[in-house]
Amino acid sequence: MNTRHGIGRQAGFALIEVLISLGLCALLAATVAAVVSFAARADEFAALDADAALLVQSIYAAQRLRPDDLFDAPAGWRIELTRGIEAAADGPPTSWRQVEAFARGDTSPRFTLLLLDESP
Repeated sequence: MNTRHGIGRQAGFALIEVLISLGLCALLAATVAAVVSFAARADEFAALDADAALLVQSIYAAQRLRPDDLFDAPAGWRIELTRGIEAAADGPPTSWRQVEAFARGDTSPRFTLLLLDESP
C-alpha cells in the first residue's frame, strides 16, 4: 500500500512571505524618497542663501553709487525701499534708507538692510 504521511511542500513562496517582502520594499522606497526630498530641499535652501548673499552686496553697492535710483530686483526677489530723515539734536539731520528683500516663494524669511548717511 502506498500511503502518504504528509503533504509535501510545493516550490514557490507562501503568501505571508510575499506580503512581508512587499512591505519591506515599500518601507525602503519611503525611506529613499524621504532622503532624496531632504537633499533636494537642502540644495534649494543653499542656492537661495547664495543668491541672498550676492543680493546684499548688490543692494549695498547700488544704494551707495546711485542712492536716488530704485534697485532692480533679480528674478525671484522683491525689494521694498523706505526712506527717512532723523533730526539730530546736536548736528545735521541724518538720512537713512531701509531696504527689505523678500524671496517670492516665501521659503525664507526676509532680510533688512539699514543704510545710514548714504551719499555717493
